[in-house]
Amino acid sequence: MTETAESTEFKHTCIQSACFFLPFFEAGEWRRRGKSPWKTLKKVETTPEAIRELAAYTNRCMTHSAAVMEFLLSIHDDWEITVKKDGVWMETETMIYEDILPLLERAGISENDYALYSEYTRKWGMI
Repeated sequence: MTETAESTEFKHTCIQSACFFLPFFEAGEWRRRGKSPWKTLKKVETTPEAIRELAAYTNRCMTHSAAVMEFLLSIHDDWEITVKKDGVWMETETMIYEDILPLLERAGISENDYALYSEYTRKWGMI
């Protein structure tokens, strides 16, 4: 059985929910073990310039998350979108993440730009 045939068969027995989290803050730092200005600001002298740097950092992160969101909306139109204080959650059951990931990579969007959560639900039968 080919990989495509297996994937097609799998789609008939399960529903996959793919959820992308696009962070407003610390985009990727947690994976690289870096520290965001939000965490380091508390440990340095707070100056107007430190606040400006924090504002610029926050603007870059939010603008980048908006660009990733825009890309995801351009490749698929069936998303449930939830905005929370720390980022945007985009969830779909009508496009599998295995089809989305190569498109993100080709667009220059790395795994540091989002967190992916996936859940499978059996449509019928027993495992």
